[in-house]
Amino acid sequence: MPPGFQPSQDPHGFILQVFAGRRNKRQAEVVNLPPNVTNLTLSSSTITLPCPAGSSSASGACNDASSVTVNTTAVDPEGDVLTYNYTVSAGRVVGTGSSVSWDLGGVAPGSYTITAGVDDGCGICGKTMTQTVNIVTCPDCKINCSCASISVNGPAGVTSPGETMTFTANVSGGSQDVALTYNWTVSAGEIVSGQGTPSIVVRAPADGSVTNITATVDVGGQRADCNCPRTGSETAGVAPRPVATEVDTFGKLPNDEVKARVQNFYTQLANNPTSQGYVVIYGTPAQIAATRKQITNAITFLKLDPSRVTFVDGGDKGTGPETHFWLVPPGATPPAP
Repeated sequence: MPPGFQPSQDPHGFILQVFAGRRNKRQAEVVNLPPNVTNLTLSSSTITLPCPAGSSSASGACNDASSVTVNTTAVDPEGDVLTYNYTVSAGRVVGTGSSVSWDLGGVAPGSYTITAGVDDGCGICGKTMTQTVNIVTCPDCKINCSCASISVNGPAGVTSPGETMTFTANVSGGSQDVALTYNWTVSAGEIVSGQGTPSIVVRAPADGSVTNITATVDVGGQRADCNCPRTGSETAGVAPRPVATEVDTFGKLPNDEVKARVQNFYTQLANNPTSQGYVVIYGTPAQIAATRKQITNAITFLKLDPSRVTFVDGGDKGTGPETHFWLVPPGATPPAP
């Protein structure tokens, strides 16, 4: 059958079937016009990096924001469906369509670009647009300083000459760069142990030349840029050096009187059990010998301890026999003629 012929459903068929019409002119080829980006806007053209750890912005303007919002406007003459395409020099684009987020987290300071284009099926054929974001460091970062509290504790009482005392540094709070260090100095005496640690032992001079000792500690390891106080000190008292005390003086006496003087001397020795008695006798050798015999006889008669006293020959002053009783506590210098 010829093209366009309509077969009859009537069993008697068609007598005649005629086609009539005219041929239309072939339609010209349609040219696709490319879409163009007409506007590209960013929520911010600058990202200010936050301050490093341990510091903060004096103005509070520097924060952790690291992304900008990107809005693209585009037109297509034929109204085709558009696909949005973004190219960045750093970071990454989050999302799709005309509004996306440009994440620049972890990117170093500098200038970075984003270029937007649209595709209606022909690729990125039309006009694109580029914008720039500057990443800058925070201009007003300041160190978050926290200074340590430094104090020194010393002995509660008074230390005897030649004895030891302990000083202890107490450090609390503060920002540290490294482990703390301790350097001690003392105004007198010597550091027996503990240098470089929080606690030291100091021996006071044995000669009784000082009445107090000041221990000072320099604590290192705090943040140098905070200019925090580094030192602490404490002063502890030192007792005066013991001195010998003269308790009796007499010249030539009878035996009974000497016994009474010896008895009184030993009573004072008993009241000072750590002291030693000194008997200094002046006169000629014979006078010294006679006086010494009187005293030793009295000690024997009174059943006293002869080891509690020490005899010293004072020599002859030319004034006759003369006897001096002394109490000498530990550490004191014995009497010398």
